[in-house]
Amino acid sequence: MRILLASLVLLSAAAHADPVDTIGARVGGYGFRNPQATESRNAWDDCRMNGLGVFARKDVGFVNVEAGADIYFSESFPMAPNSDDAAEDRLSGIVTVAAGAKLVDTSRFRAMAQLGTGVELTHFKMTMPTGLEAEDSRALPVGFVGVTAEIKLGDKTAVGGALRTFVMGKFDANAACQLEVEPEAAAQGQFYLSYRL
Repeated sequence: MRILLASLVLLSAAAHADPVDTIGARVGGYGFRNPQATESRNAWDDCRMNGLGVFARKDVGFVNVEAGADIYFSESFPMAPNSDDAAEDRLSGIVTVAAGAKLVDTSRFRAMAQLGTGVELTHFKMTMPTGLEAEDSRALPVGFVGVTAEIKLGDKTAVGGALRTFVMGKFDANAACQLEVEPEAAAQGQFYLSYRL
């Protein structure tokens, strides 16, 4: 929560200093790739998380830069977890920066490609079906590629969506019930409302 509040203060200060021309709020969810999935609908449902965040963006011609801060937490909606699996509880604050390029830019519609990086401050707890528990907190690097599309509602506001593929740390437990972190792919979808200053 402190990360989100500090980011709001920084983004607000940046907006008043004029290096930012767009600010926004977003909601979304992501899940890790599940190599054991037997159906395509379960291919990205490992450690499902939902969350919300804020971002600020600056356009410079056909390119842009974006900074964002998000809070994500474990959530079974919209896909209920398998009761035979270990229970996973994860809370993450994610701070990212990204560079983007406009793919389409008309009077009402805009699409962009993005490449970004950042850091995830995360706390993770796993409860095995046997009742054993393992818990850890880490600061982990993240990286992503994505596409964003938005429709302008007026001169200043727009609604949009983003699809991103992350490489980020995924927790798993070894035979001794000790947590290990390995890089894994995660798919993220977001919806946002933006305001042009």
